[in-house]
Amino acid sequence: MKYYVLALAASAALAQSVTNTYATDLNGRRVEAGNSTVATGGDRTEITQNINGRRVPLEQTDEKVVRQDGTTKVVEKTVRKYDRSGQLMSTARQVIEEQTRPNGSTTHTTTYVTDVNGRLAESQRETTETQKQGSVTRTQSVVERPTVNGSFQAVEKREAVTQTSPSGSQQDQTFYQRSENGGYVVTAREVKETKHAGNRTTETTAMYQPLSTSSQLQLTQQNVATTTKRPDGSESIQTDYYGSSWNGQLRDNESSPQLRGQDVVERTPGPGGSVVETLSTRSPSASDVNKLGPLMKVSETICTGKCSRDK
Repeated sequence: MKYYVLALAASAALAQSVTNTYATDLNGRRVEAGNSTVATGGDRTEITQNINGRRVPLEQTDEKVVRQDGTTKVVEKTVRKYDRSGQLMSTARQVIEEQTRPNGSTTHTTTYVTDVNGRLAESQRETTETQKQGSVTRTQSVVERPTVNGSFQAVEKREAVTQTSPSGSQQDQTFYQRSENGGYVVTAREVKETKHAGNRTTETTAMYQPLSTSSQLQLTQQNVATTTKRPDGSESIQTDYYGSSWNGQLRDNESSPQLRGQDVVERTPGPGGSVVETLSTRSPSASDVNKLGPLMKVSETICTGKCSRDK
Protein backbone atom coordinates (compact mmCIF):
# COMPACT_ATOMS: atom_id res chain seq x y z
CA MET A 1 0.00 0.00 0.00
CA LYS A 2 1.29 3.45 -0.94
CA TYR A 3 0.09 6.78 0.36
CA TYR A 4 1.17 10.39 0.30
CA VAL A 5 0.55 13.06 2.94
CA LEU A 6 -0.13 16.60 1.75
CA ALA A 7 0.77 19.32 4.25
CA LEU A 8 -1.84 22.05 4.13
CA ALA A 9 -1.60 25.26 6.11
CA ALA A 10 -4.05 27.93 7.10
CA SER A 11 -4.28 30.77 4.61
CA ALA A 12 -5.02 33.49 7.14
CA ALA A 13 -3.71 34.33 10.59
CA LEU A 14 -5.57 32.45 13.34
CA ALA A 15 -7.66 30.59 10.75
CA GLN A 16 -7.51 26.86 11.35
CA SER A 17 -7.37 23.95 8.95
CA VAL A 18 -7.55 20.23 9.64
CA THR A 19 -6.13 17.76 7.13
CA ASN A 20 -6.73 14.01 6.99
CA THR A 21 -5.26 11.60 4.45
CA TYR A 22 -6.90 8.37 3.34
CA ALA A 23 -5.31 5.54 1.36
CA THR A 24 -6.57 2.69 -0.77
CA ASP A 25 -5.69 -0.79 0.49
CA LEU A 26 -4.98 -3.87 -1.60
CA ASN A 27 -8.71 -4.59 -1.81
CA GLY A 28 -9.51 -1.13 -3.10
CA ARG A 29 -11.09 0.03 0.16
CA ARG A 30 -10.67 3.56 1.52
CA VAL A 31 -8.84 3.49 4.88
CA GLU A 32 -7.50 6.27 7.10
CA ALA A 33 -3.74 6.68 6.76
CA GLY A 34 -3.42 7.44 10.47
CA ASN A 35 -1.93 10.93 10.54
CA SER A 36 -3.76 14.25 10.49
CA THR A 37 -2.51 17.84 10.47
CA VAL A 38 -3.91 20.82 12.38
CA ALA A 39 -2.63 24.25 11.33
CA THR A 40 -3.37 27.59 12.99
CA GLY A 41 -1.49 30.65 11.82
CA GLY A 42 2.22 29.81 12.04
CA ASP A 43 1.65 26.73 14.21
CA ARG A 44 1.33 23.24 12.75
CA THR A 45 0.80 19.90 14.52
CA GLU A 46 0.93 16.46 12.93
CA ILE A 47 -1.12 13.97 14.95
CA THR A 48 -0.98 10.18 14.85
CA GLN A 49 -2.74 7.31 16.61
CA ASN A 50 -0.73 5.17 19.04
CA ILE A 51 -1.16 1.44 19.66
CA ASN A 52 -3.81 2.18 22.31
CA GLY A 53 -5.90 4.18 19.86
CA ARG A 54 -5.10 7.52 21.50
CA ARG A 55 -4.35 10.54 19.31
CA VAL A 56 -0.87 11.89 20.13
CA PRO A 57 1.38 14.51 18.50
CA LEU A 58 4.04 13.28 16.09
CA GLU A 59 5.55 16.66 15.18
CA GLN A 60 4.82 20.23 16.23
CA THR A 61 6.06 23.33 14.43
CA ASP A 62 5.78 26.81 15.92
CA GLU A 63 6.83 29.89 13.95
CA LYS A 64 6.74 33.48 15.15
CA VAL A 65 8.20 36.86 14.29
CA VAL A 66 10.25 38.02 17.27
CA ARG A 67 11.44 41.31 15.79
CA GLN A 68 10.70 43.41 12.73
CA ASP A 69 11.99 46.92 12.30
CA GLY A 70 13.10 48.81 9.23
CA THR A 71 14.95 46.42 6.95
CA THR A 72 15.47 43.65 9.54
CA LYS A 73 13.16 40.76 10.34
CA VAL A 74 13.88 37.98 12.86
CA VAL A 75 11.81 34.79 12.84
CA GLU A 76 12.05 31.95 15.34
CA LYS A 77 10.95 28.47 14.27
CA THR A 78 10.76 25.53 16.69
CA VAL A 79 10.18 21.91 15.65
CA ARG A 80 9.43 19.25 18.26
CA LYS A 81 9.42 15.58 17.28
CA TYR A 82 7.69 12.86 19.30
CA ASP A 83 7.77 9.08 19.25
CA ARG A 84 4.72 6.93 18.50
CA SER A 85 3.67 7.04 22.16
CA GLY A 86 3.68 10.84 22.24
CA GLN A 87 6.93 11.25 24.21
CA LEU A 88 9.16 14.15 23.16
CA MET A 89 12.28 12.86 21.32
CA SER A 90 14.04 15.98 20.06
CA THR A 91 13.69 19.72 19.65
CA ALA A 92 15.19 21.90 16.92
CA ARG A 93 15.11 25.68 16.92
CA GLN A 94 15.98 28.01 14.06
CA VAL A 95 16.63 31.73 14.37
CA ILE A 96 16.31 33.36 10.95
CA GLU A 97 17.47 36.97 10.59
CA GLU A 98 16.90 38.66 7.23
CA GLN A 99 18.26 42.07 6.29
CA THR A 100 16.87 43.49 3.06
CA ARG A 101 18.47 45.97 0.67
CA PRO A 102 17.15 47.67 -2.46
CA ASN A 103 19.11 45.19 -4.61
CA GLY A 104 18.95 42.06 -2.47
CA SER A 105 19.18 40.65 1.03
CA THR A 106 21.34 38.82 3.57
CA THR A 107 19.86 35.98 5.62
CA HIS A 108 21.54 34.32 8.61
CA THR A 109 19.97 31.07 9.83
CA THR A 110 21.24 29.53 13.06
CA THR A 111 20.02 26.04 13.98
CA TYR A 112 20.05 24.54 17.47
CA VAL A 113 19.18 20.91 18.27
CA THR A 114 18.94 19.03 21.54
CA ASP A 115 21.94 16.92 22.56
CA VAL A 116 21.91 13.62 24.48
CA ASN A 117 21.21 15.57 27.68
CA GLY A 118 18.22 17.39 26.17
CA ARG A 119 20.03 20.74 26.01
CA LEU A 120 19.88 22.91 22.89
CA ALA A 121 23.28 23.18 21.19
CA GLU A 122 24.20 25.12 18.07
CA SER A 123 24.49 22.65 15.18
CA GLN A 124 24.54 24.69 11.98
CA ARG A 125 24.95 28.18 10.57
CA GLU A 126 23.83 29.20 7.11
CA THR A 127 24.37 32.54 5.38
CA THR A 128 22.56 33.38 2.17
CA GLU A 129 23.44 36.41 0.04
CA THR A 130 20.98 37.50 -2.64
CA GLN A 131 21.62 40.14 -5.30
CA LYS A 132 19.07 41.35 -7.81
CA GLN A 133 19.81 43.13 -11.05
CA GLY A 134 16.90 43.57 -13.42
CA SER A 135 15.34 40.19 -14.16
CA VAL A 136 18.34 38.26 -12.81
CA THR A 137 18.76 37.15 -9.18
CA ARG A 138 22.02 35.63 -7.94
CA THR A 139 22.07 33.67 -4.69
CA GLN A 140 24.96 32.14 -2.76
CA SER A 141 24.51 30.09 0.44
CA VAL A 142 27.26 28.80 2.73
CA VAL A 143 26.60 26.16 5.40
CA GLU A 144 28.87 25.84 8.45
CA ARG A 145 28.92 23.01 10.99
CA PRO A 146 31.01 22.42 14.12
CA THR A 147 34.25 20.45 13.93
CA VAL A 148 35.55 18.04 16.56
CA ASN A 149 37.17 20.93 18.45
CA GLY A 150 33.94 22.94 18.51
CA SER A 151 34.84 25.60 15.95
CA PHE A 152 32.60 26.10 12.91
CA GLN A 153 33.81 25.32 9.41
CA ALA A 154 32.17 25.81 6.01
CA VAL A 155 31.20 22.38 4.63
CA GLU A 156 28.66 23.07 1.89
CA LYS A 157 27.67 25.87 -0.43
CA ARG A 158 25.12 26.54 -3.15
CA GLU A 159 25.14 29.00 -6.02
CA ALA A 160 22.06 29.83 -8.04
CA VAL A 161 21.14 32.16 -10.89
CA THR A 162 17.44 32.82 -11.51
CA GLN A 163 16.11 34.71 -14.51
CA THR A 164 12.46 35.68 -14.80
CA SER A 165 10.35 36.75 -17.78
CA PRO A 166 6.64 37.38 -18.39
CA SER A 167 6.26 33.79 -19.61
CA GLY A 168 8.12 32.06 -16.78
CA SER A 169 11.50 31.63 -15.13
CA GLN A 170 14.67 29.56 -15.16
CA GLN A 171 16.90 28.67 -12.22
CA ASP A 172 20.34 27.07 -12.48
CA GLN A 173 21.64 25.89 -9.09
CA THR A 174 24.94 24.16 -8.31
CA PHE A 175 25.70 22.30 -5.06
CA TYR A 176 29.23 22.02 -3.63
CA GLN A 177 30.74 20.02 -0.77
CA ARG A 178 34.01 20.62 1.01
CA SER A 179 36.70 18.12 0.06
CA GLU A 180 39.50 16.67 2.19
CA ASN A 181 42.04 19.09 0.74
CA GLY A 182 39.99 22.09 1.86
CA GLY A 183 38.53 22.98 -1.53
CA TYR A 184 35.06 22.35 -2.92
CA VAL A 185 33.82 19.72 -5.35
CA VAL A 186 30.56 19.83 -7.31
CA THR A 187 28.06 17.25 -6.02
CA ALA A 188 25.00 18.14 -8.09
CA ARG A 189 23.44 20.67 -10.43
CA GLU A 190 19.72 21.38 -10.68
CA VAL A 191 18.11 23.25 -13.55
CA LYS A 192 14.48 24.27 -13.09
CA GLU A 193 12.45 25.89 -15.87
CA THR A 194 8.89 27.18 -15.49
CA LYS A 195 6.67 28.19 -18.42
CA HIS A 196 3.21 29.76 -18.30
CA ALA A 197 0.78 29.52 -21.20
CA GLY A 198 -2.85 30.39 -20.63
CA ASN A 199 -4.27 28.19 -17.87
CA ARG A 200 -1.31 25.80 -18.00
CA THR A 201 2.02 25.91 -16.15
CA THR A 202 4.82 23.48 -16.94
CA GLU A 203 7.76 23.05 -14.56
CA THR A 204 10.71 20.96 -15.70
CA THR A 205 13.36 20.02 -13.14
CA ALA A 206 16.57 18.32 -14.29
CA MET A 207 19.16 16.92 -11.87
CA TYR A 208 22.77 16.35 -12.90
CA GLN A 209 25.11 14.27 -10.74
CA PRO A 210 28.60 12.77 -11.10
CA LEU A 211 28.67 9.08 -11.97
CA SER A 212 30.87 6.72 -9.95
CA THR A 213 33.23 6.28 -12.88
CA SER A 214 33.68 9.96 -13.64
CA SER A 215 33.54 13.36 -11.97
CA GLN A 216 31.69 14.73 -15.01
CA LEU A 217 28.07 15.59 -14.32
CA GLN A 218 25.44 13.50 -16.09
CA LEU A 219 21.68 13.96 -16.37
CA THR A 220 20.32 11.40 -13.88
CA GLN A 221 16.79 12.54 -13.11
CA GLN A 222 14.13 14.73 -14.66
CA ASN A 223 10.63 15.63 -13.49
CA VAL A 224 8.04 17.36 -15.65
CA ALA A 225 5.00 18.74 -13.80
CA THR A 226 2.11 20.24 -15.76
CA THR A 227 -0.56 22.15 -13.83
CA THR A 228 -3.86 22.92 -15.54
CA LYS A 229 -6.24 25.33 -13.79
CA ARG A 230 -9.96 25.17 -14.56
CA PRO A 231 -12.55 27.98 -14.42
CA ASP A 232 -14.29 26.39 -11.41
CA GLY A 233 -11.10 26.74 -9.31
CA SER A 234 -10.06 23.10 -9.50
CA GLU A 235 -6.75 22.02 -10.97
CA SER A 236 -4.96 18.95 -12.27
CA ILE A 237 -1.24 18.33 -11.75
CA GLN A 238 0.43 15.63 -13.84
CA THR A 239 4.04 14.83 -12.93
CA ASP A 240 6.18 12.57 -15.11
CA TYR A 241 9.29 11.11 -13.46
CA TYR A 242 12.32 10.21 -15.55
CA GLY A 243 15.44 8.42 -14.25
CA SER A 244 18.66 7.04 -15.73
CA SER A 245 18.54 3.74 -13.80
CA TRP A 246 15.01 3.51 -12.43
CA ASN A 247 14.68 -0.24 -13.17
CA GLY A 248 17.91 -1.17 -11.37
CA GLN A 249 19.94 -1.55 -14.56
CA LEU A 250 23.02 0.57 -15.15
CA ARG A 251 22.85 2.74 -18.25
CA ASP A 252 25.65 4.15 -20.34
CA ASN A 253 26.56 7.82 -20.20
CA GLU A 254 24.88 8.59 -23.52
CA SER A 255 21.44 7.21 -22.61
CA SER A 256 18.75 9.73 -21.68
CA PRO A 257 16.61 9.17 -18.57
CA GLN A 258 13.60 6.95 -19.17
CA LEU A 259 10.02 7.45 -17.92
CA ARG A 260 9.78 5.57 -14.60
CA GLY A 261 6.53 6.80 -13.10
CA GLN A 262 3.66 9.25 -13.24
CA ASP A 263 1.48 10.96 -10.63
CA VAL A 264 -1.81 12.73 -11.31
CA VAL A 265 -3.21 15.01 -8.60
CA GLU A 266 -6.72 16.42 -8.77
CA ARG A 267 -7.45 19.34 -6.41
CA THR A 268 -11.03 20.47 -5.93
CA PRO A 269 -12.00 23.44 -3.71
CA GLY A 270 -15.03 23.10 -1.47
CA PRO A 271 -17.19 25.34 0.71
CA GLY A 272 -15.57 27.51 3.37
CA GLY A 273 -12.08 27.20 1.90
CA SER A 274 -11.91 23.40 2.14
CA VAL A 275 -9.92 21.34 -0.38
CA VAL A 276 -10.15 17.73 -1.54
CA GLU A 277 -7.09 16.28 -3.24
CA THR A 278 -6.84 12.86 -4.85
CA LEU A 279 -3.61 11.20 -5.95
CA SER A 280 -3.41 8.57 -8.69
CA THR A 281 -0.19 7.00 -9.90
CA ARG A 282 1.21 4.87 -12.69
CA SER A 283 4.07 2.48 -11.92
CA PRO A 284 6.11 0.07 -14.07
CA SER A 285 4.04 -2.87 -15.25
CA ALA A 286 4.66 -6.22 -13.58
CA SER A 287 4.82 -7.91 -16.99
CA ASP A 288 7.04 -5.28 -18.63
CA VAL A 289 9.19 -3.01 -16.45
CA ASN A 290 9.85 -0.78 -19.47
CA LYS A 291 6.18 0.26 -19.62
CA LEU A 292 3.91 1.97 -17.14
CA GLY A 293 0.78 0.24 -15.91
CA PRO A 294 -2.71 1.76 -15.64
CA LEU A 295 -3.46 4.85 -13.57
CA MET A 296 -4.57 3.82 -10.06
CA LYS A 297 -5.99 5.98 -7.28
CA VAL A 298 -3.90 5.57 -4.13
CA SER A 299 -4.91 8.34 -1.73
CA GLU A 300 -7.35 11.12 -0.92
CA THR A 301 -6.53 14.12 1.26
CA ILE A 302 -9.34 16.19 2.77
CA CYS A 303 -8.62 19.58 4.30
CA THR A 304 -11.39 21.43 6.12
CA GLY A 305 -11.18 25.06 7.20
CA LYS A 306 -9.07 27.70 5.49
CA CYS A 307 -6.76 25.58 3.35
CA SER A 308 -4.06 26.36 0.84
CA ARG A 309 -1.35 24.20 -0.71
CA ASP A 310 1.93 24.28 1.25
CA LYS A 311 4.66 25.02 -1.30
